[in-house]
Amino acid sequence: MRPINGGKNLMTTARPTVLLCDDSRALRMLAASQLEEAGFQVVGEAGNGNEALAQYRTLKPDLVLLDLVMPECDGRQALAAILAEDPQARVVILSSLGAQADIEQCLRNGARSYLQKPIDPEVMERVLREVLA
Repeated sequence: MRPINGGKNLMTTARPTVLLCDDSRALRMLAASQLEEAGFQVVGEAGNGNEALAQYRTLKPDLVLLDLVMPECDGRQALAAILAEDPQARVVILSSLGAQADIEQCLRNGARSYLQKPIDPEVMERVLREVLA
């Protein structure tokens, strides 16, 4: 489902679309379930940054959840590539504890917010809705 008003305020859409990018299949499965339960529609998944960029180009989701540490092309590189193609892209970084410097760099480079792993479903829903507002 695409936004009715061109993407300015996505809270008007019934189910915002999400691209979920993490090299852990188990985390993607868990996060996808939590996202669906919270009213989001997971339209794609990627296991590395190259897949994330390809999926973004094809799907144009409302929001991207992007892990920092992935093989082939990491989250920082994928963030830069996605934002180079679409400066309005809404990207939320996923990271493990201890990656604060990387998180801050990504936020300076255009990420909208971040979530720490393990992901708390309530925090995830709140952060994503704030980013989409």
